Amino acid sequence: MGLKGTKIASIFGMTCPRCQESKLFEDSNPYNFSKIFDMPERCDKCGQKFEVEPGFYYGAMYVSYGISIAYLVSVFVAMLVLYPEFTTTEYLVIGISTLLLLTPVFFRVARVVWINFFVNFDPKAIEKWSEQKKA
Repeated sequence: MGLKGTKIASIFGMTCPRCQESKLFEDSNPYNFSKIFDMPERCDKCGQKFEVEPGFYYGAMYVSYGISIAYLVSVFVAMLVLYPEFTTTEYLVIGISTLLLLTPVFFRVARVVWINFFVNFDPKAIEKWSEQKKA
């Protein structure tokens, strides 16, 4: 049983939400800071525009904020369970330093989640795009 066609497959694979074939980012390494923002204009398999409208990804900031808060709460709970005597300073140092290290990953995940809110999987998208290109 595959996950193809689900939002989870697109989010974890960081692929086009419409066809789930091509990658959303030109470089798969989120720590290559010179190309962290680089996305193709369109999906090369189905033609889906990745920047649906100007400023489309501003909304991804809200998703990124939610991911960051969930991460910091998870760190707090993990420290509470594994090291109950921790101080606030230890939590802040560990939480903020690891959050800073994971920011490029959270940035990309937020963009993928955001586009998946608005674009649905279409199993015939590749066929439709190839027919449209021929015409």
